[in-house]
Amino acid sequence: MTWRSRIAGCCLSVASLSFILLCTASSAGTSRFPNAIADEGVDGSSSLALAPVDVRFAADGEETPDFQRHVSPLLGRLGCNGRACHGSFQGQGGFRLSLFGYDFVSDHAAICGAEAGRVDSANPIESLLLTKPTDAGFHGGGLRFEKDGWQYRLLERWIREGGKGIGEPARLDRLEVTPAELVFTAAGESVPLRVVARWADGSREDVTPLCRFQSNDPQVARIDAEGKVTSANQGDSHIVVFYDNAVQPVPVMRRWSELPPAAGPREIFRPLDQLVQDKLDKLGLDRSGLADDATFLRRVCLDLTGTLPTSADVHKFLADPSPDKRERKVDELLATPAYAAWWATFLCDMTGNNSEQLKIGVAAEAFPKLWYEWIRKRVADNAPYDEIVEGLVLATARDQGEGYAEYCEDLCAMVRTGDCGEYVGRPGMPLYWMRREVQTEDERANSFAHAFLGLQIECAQCHKHPFDEWTQADFQGFARMFSGVAVARANGLPKSDRADAEKILAELGAAPRDKDLNRKFREGLRDGKTVPMEQLIVTKPQMSREKRRELMEQTGERVREVSYREGVLPGGREVSFAGVNDIRRPLMEWLREPDNPYFSRALVNRVWARYFGVGIVSPTDDLNRANPPSNEPLLDLLARSFVEHEYDLKWLHREIVLSRTWQTDWQPNETNAQDRRNFSRALPRRLPAEAVVDAIEQASASTRENSEWFATTAGRAIELPGTAYGRPNPRNQSAGFALQIFGRSTRSTSCDCDRSEETSLIQTVYLQNDRDVHALLARRDGWLAEVADSTVASVPARPRAETEKRIRNLVRMQERFTREGHTEQAEKIAKRVDAMRQNLGDQSDQSDPPDRTDLSGPIPDDSRIRLLIEEAYLRTVCRPPTPAETDRCLEHLHEYPTLREGLAGVLWALINGSEFIVNH
Repeated sequence: MTWRSRIAGCCLSVASLSFILLCTASSAGTSRFPNAIADEGVDGSSSLALAPVDVRFAADGEETPDFQRHVSPLLGRLGCNGRACHGSFQGQGGFRLSLFGYDFVSDHAAICGAEAGRVDSANPIESLLLTKPTDAGFHGGGLRFEKDGWQYRLLERWIREGGKGIGEPARLDRLEVTPAELVFTAAGESVPLRVVARWADGSREDVTPLCRFQSNDPQVARIDAEGKVTSANQGDSHIVVFYDNAVQPVPVMRRWSELPPAAGPREIFRPLDQLVQDKLDKLGLDRSGLADDATFLRRVCLDLTGTLPTSADVHKFLADPSPDKRERKVDELLATPAYAAWWATFLCDMTGNNSEQLKIGVAAEAFPKLWYEWIRKRVADNAPYDEIVEGLVLATARDQGEGYAEYCEDLCAMVRTGDCGEYVGRPGMPLYWMRREVQTEDERANSFAHAFLGLQIECAQCHKHPFDEWTQADFQGFARMFSGVAVARANGLPKSDRADAEKILAELGAAPRDKDLNRKFREGLRDGKTVPMEQLIVTKPQMSREKRRELMEQTGERVREVSYREGVLPGGREVSFAGVNDIRRPLMEWLREPDNPYFSRALVNRVWARYFGVGIVSPTDDLNRANPPSNEPLLDLLARSFVEHEYDLKWLHREIVLSRTWQTDWQPNETNAQDRRNFSRALPRRLPAEAVVDAIEQASASTRENSEWFATTAGRAIELPGTAYGRPNPRNQSAGFALQIFGRSTRSTSCDCDRSEETSLIQTVYLQNDRDVHALLARRDGWLAEVADSTVASVPARPRAETEKRIRNLVRMQERFTREGHTEQAEKIAKRVDAMRQNLGDQSDQSDPPDRTDLSGPIPDDSRIRLLIEEAYLRTVCRPPTPAETDRCLEHLHEYPTLREGLAGVLWALINGSEFIVNH
């Protein structure tokens, strides 16, 4: 921004201030405070707020700037402590500030320290803090402000008054931004924001000139450095205001249409529908119509169970006239093994059941299955979500009174047999803490925050989080909450277990320090012997060796104190460790608090995203302050109601899928074609990887197998326990390859993005040409084999002249492919032409029967063939074909010598259509 525009902005601020003072001159005492303006808080309270700094420091005065409230925010506003400048890890030009400027002590030392050379208290105007930013040729960052501007005067006055730092940082209660919501009606409209800081000591100040601003979607609204918002395209987003440690989002929107609210369908099935409708009314969006029965059935089966409805299900559901059939179908699906398998996979994704990370001993192959089965049992039993989480968070390796030898014996038996029955019944699942990626306090803090709070807090390990209120000190305090958890290896057991371990080792003929210990363990396990097993150890909170070493490097002194005194919960609440044996318990108690700002919100947002393709907060695992919900009241309602219903997962699923919002059709109307965040229509989504693999197998399965698809999940992709693919399915040897290319979660990082539902060319190539897809269609125990066995008559022939015309067209296509070098395609067409000519020759000495000259008339087996075509549609896209689709299929069947080959082509074409691979 040029100096002229800055001066113009200041003049505008002064003019605005004069108008406010004039209007409030009659208020009690207002005119006696030239540097204050009357201000009404968001809570309705009235008080005096200091005028903006660009007014107060525009001329000489007596006020001394405050380092925390004025100097540090100004440096942030100017970009001095940003990543690309002095806030980078190595700094710039020998001058380094804390990233985003929240370490006031170190920043003050960097500016005013004896060796810093940035300020000259004897001659302030010669200070580098002033001379460099005002000289574009001298300063690598260019011109940051003009001489004699308010920024210059603020910094010069602070230096002249001694460049004071701060003792204990002042606490900012909140930012109050006006307008609190921006609604535009046309492009190019502008509104300035005003930001008032309310401090814990009761003081208030207009800090607009010291704030940083960002638009979460510049296509909807742009904001300049002065806080002026300008509308652009239709839609909604947020403007985010940053000041001190506060991050404040402000909703901004431009209506999609000016239609009256009553123009579209307004059915309200559930309380959540009203909150969605309120947002749509505000945006001028009409909701799409209600999805038809066939669409509802396919969608609800895929979303609730990861499974296509069977053809018998479709027939039955479409023929049922009952008004409550949708509710009954939901309850029926929630009781199936497929539901439990599908949502157990969801929770394993969320909590990180990773086969590679569980390679912590000889039982590595069995651990992912044990974890998965433990969760699946609780999902099937509809255990409350908080109880499932408690079983992970507070897990111990051994039951009360169980000795180490007994623990190893039982676990070895489970590993040998693969029978998880006994362990699935145990109250806790310690494997969550035993992964290789969570063996330090910081790693555990990151993993826990991602899984159960929906937060990505890694940034705060090194500096203040750029989009939230988390500081590095907050992260360190939170990490201390995990200081009493460790994994004990066979040679590092507690004293109480060492006698048992030594006895087990002696029976194996091994010693703790043997180099080939793992080999002996594997051989002993194979021979039916008991081997020592790793176990989770929970102790009183202690400082880890890594932390002690880190402190020693920072201070240069030996760290003698090994016990922590307190931890810090998100939000700043301190937790005393005095008398606490398991620090995870107060952590779990905090999760269960009704007003916990993360726990229930993180889960309902993730579940919502699985049903709609986009979360109320998106990305789903990044619930930071700068990434607010698209519909705050909706997320609040779902999270609060989930807690009120005692974390009942089935209640949550019912509430969503029986809502009018979820049952909305995908077809857009004139207003909502571009809407992707307000749930005015269903968003077509590519099927998850597991559903794709299972759907291909289900579509080609025999009639009996297809009918039992919901009743058993053995061998299906939706029940694979870890991230390894295990033994290949005999019918689909490359299932692992398919799961990879269709984006099954790798569970490799603390990020929901480990699962992908993006489309790619290789997915198309797989569906069209992969040998295993064709092998599934041609398998001897599949549906097409049944068709060949039960059908004697072949497809009625088309008229001779029409067949000859078709042959000529195919020959021309074959010649073109040959010229272009597409040899494989040309050979396939040549084989088809030969078959058609052979069929034509067989008919040459026969006169066409009167009833086979016209496909539109009665033909032998016509009804049978149409039923088979319908069955192919029901198995794939879960609806009957239209008359036009049936006619095209009949025409296609004439190109093949046998009905089985023709139906294989129909089924292949349906699997390769977008309607099959997409959940709509």
